[in-house]
Amino acid sequence: MAKYVLKVPVDQDDTAVFAIHSECPDYQLLFFLNRDLKLQLKRQKDDLEFGQGYFFPWFAFDHQKHFSRYTLIQNKLKTAVNIQAELNLFADNRFEEIYHVLPEYKRIDYLLKVEGESEEQLTFVLEKLKQLDQIVMAYALNSQLIKSKTNLIY
Repeated sequence: MAKYVLKVPVDQDDTAVFAIHSECPDYQLLFFLNRDLKLQLKRQKDDLEFGQGYFFPWFAFDHQKHFSRYTLIQNKLKTAVNIQAELNLFADNRFEEIYHVLPEYKRIDYLLKVEGESEEQLTFVLEKLKQLDQIVMAYALNSQLIKSKTNLIY
């Protein structure tokens, strides 16, 4: 009697993460992404919390026809920290602290996560990202090399 075994790859998912290097503020980059990629990314009401009280604004769009989801988030968050000097030499010392969504990729400015799209559409998105003047560099991240994958679950 023949035995049939169904093999399903567990690690293979339909999520792609694009790294975006850009000096634009998030609202400006969002405008160009919506215009050129024909998306409708909108800021979500609740910010994402990472670490100890670090709140990141994020933008999402659910594409009803393709059953896909696009999300954009900044990789860097700069916060000001006040440190009181004991000798009161400098009364208010302000230092800047930077937190990263993906700490292993500290130079990336934005992350565009695309879930549920075909390979052709992902190639199209990457080519459109590369054509934008406001984006210095864009490329797809290898999901196998991302150490902090749990930070991308939102």
